[in-house]
Amino acid sequence: MPGDGGFRRRVAVFRVLAVLTLITGGAYLAWRWGYSLNTAALWFALPMAAAETYAYLNTVLFVFMMWRPRRRVAPPPLEGVTVDVFITTYNEPVELLRLTVEAALAIDWPQLKVHLLDDGARPEMRALCAEVGCGYITRGEEWEGKPRHAKAGNVNNALMETEGEFILILDADQIPDPRIVRSIIGYFRDPRLAFVQTPQHFYNLPPGDPFGTDAPLFYGPIMQGKDGWDAAFFCGSNAILRREALLQLGLTEYVRDMQRRFEQALRTLRIDVQVRHPRAQYRPAARLLREALASAREALRRGAPLERVSDLVRQGVAAAQDLSSRHDILEIAGLLGDLARAGDAAAGETRAHLLGHLEQIPEEAKRDLASLGVDPAAMDELDLTRPGEAQPVLPMATISVTEDMATAMRLHALGWKSAFHSEVLAYGLAPEDLRTALNQRLRWAQGTIQVLMRENPFLKPGLTLPQRIEYFTTMLSYFDGFASLVFVLAPIFCLATGIAPIRSPWLDFLARLAPYLALNRIMFLVVTRGIDAWRSEQYSLALFPLWIRAVVSTLFGRRPRFVVTPKQRQSGNYLRLVWPQITVIALTLAAIGYGAWALLSRGQGTWASLLTNAFWGLYNVVMLVPIVRAAVFRPPEGWKAEPPQFLMARP
Repeated sequence: MPGDGGFRRRVAVFRVLAVLTLITGGAYLAWRWGYSLNTAALWFALPMAAAETYAYLNTVLFVFMMWRPRRRVAPPPLEGVTVDVFITTYNEPVELLRLTVEAALAIDWPQLKVHLLDDGARPEMRALCAEVGCGYITRGEEWEGKPRHAKAGNVNNALMETEGEFILILDADQIPDPRIVRSIIGYFRDPRLAFVQTPQHFYNLPPGDPFGTDAPLFYGPIMQGKDGWDAAFFCGSNAILRREALLQLGLTEYVRDMQRRFEQALRTLRIDVQVRHPRAQYRPAARLLREALASAREALRRGAPLERVSDLVRQGVAAAQDLSSRHDILEIAGLLGDLARAGDAAAGETRAHLLGHLEQIPEEAKRDLASLGVDPAAMDELDLTRPGEAQPVLPMATISVTEDMATAMRLHALGWKSAFHSEVLAYGLAPEDLRTALNQRLRWAQGTIQVLMRENPFLKPGLTLPQRIEYFTTMLSYFDGFASLVFVLAPIFCLATGIAPIRSPWLDFLARLAPYLALNRIMFLVVTRGIDAWRSEQYSLALFPLWIRAVVSTLFGRRPRFVVTPKQRQSGNYLRLVWPQITVIALTLAAIGYGAWALLSRGQGTWASLLTNAFWGLYNVVMLVPIVRAAVFRPPEGWKAEPPQFLMARP
């Protein structure tokens, strides 16, 4: 591997710095909690110490992630395999799709089929595919009135209509390099490799990346670190996936979901039959049904096929219905017999007719389920065809608006492996206005928290401990907003009130904190050497209101919806979207001015406190200003996004 020695040396340097950082940070936190809390202002001291502890936890998780990063070189291509290209679209313009489709058709691979997955079912897209020779797939009638599951449902539908061994997924705006398949298909020589993810790269980033869209830190050191623990993520597009792995996942999740449904349905039926006491004449039938439910539950516990469990319940229900209906017929026949003995000939004939049907009771004459204490909705859960879904098997996870992370975690839990290939092989369009950029990040955050709520990695069977930690690390990052809120407000409170969360001489505090912060910074610089991660750092703090909103809305609000990211700039002034950041900037500057005035004119506070909090506050301002600038950003006059070089070179 070219430069492999330098890579190993950098990892070794990182490990030394990481150990020193954790030691000094641990010592600082022990001192903070044990000796320096301002007990006279615990309302301030405790949140501050908690935020510092949270930050240290993030440092521990970062060190673990980066302890054994993996830098890969692609093996030779795996010749002879078939690849389907899925281009997902909903409402993007034809001109944009034409560029993507034509680039996909130009991919250098002989066994390649390109399919446009049009979730909008638009005639103009069908015409485009017919014109350029691309496959066209849209949803059929079976999806009407059923959950559509956004992009995940679109891909799941296409999986059932194609047959390539591998699948390259592209978004509508992503232009693939002709080498994309040939460059990474060789990784799949490993029969347990489920997918290979490549970086997301954007060719329309304005100068300075005002919206913080570029992610060289994530699609570089972070993904390499996760890859070292076999926990590289699937990021939704510009990745190749193995069809076998997806189908196995779909079948496995189908069985697990049906088992959960069966368990819940049997529990509901058992409770209903016990609690809803039927009339005395139907109790023998209810007892028969309870016995059938007990047999079904035991069969499910023993691992019997779900079809067998369903049959046991349905046979029990049918037998209970038959028994109760026989009782009804015999009761009516008795009344008709009394009328016949009183001279009513018609009653006698009707009685004979009823008794003649005792051996085969018509369906319309059978007792309804409610009279037996059975909820029909619970019976629907025992239908193996999943009548509530358009298709029973759903390979791509549908539990979150970020189907990619949930799918990757499930694949890892099944024992499949992943890989991250750091070469840029697809070029997309980034959001061109702040509202679109924030909405996109909000959806990512909400979807990630959804996965945490529904499939906590620490509770999911099959994952290795490092994989659990890596998934949790990413999920936890969206809770940063609460700690960031404390950090941006703390210097304001200190300067405005003269109250400090720390009870310690200034030099003692500085002597304990400075080595930790310095080592932490140097460690980070070693990791990010060669990449510009400054904008990512700024936005990690500046987006604290968005992260708080994501957590609160997901935990306590309605389920987030998947919204297609607009591919064109939306006009408008977006200062109202960043009013929390503007407020913090204004309060910080005002607090610094007040603190200086109070010290100089009234002797309130100390120079050490003023300088420390002023430096801290100004650092926060520097981190927050870029998002305010982004709210009023306009592209420079004459600026134009340049398409990828390989497109410009095409005739």
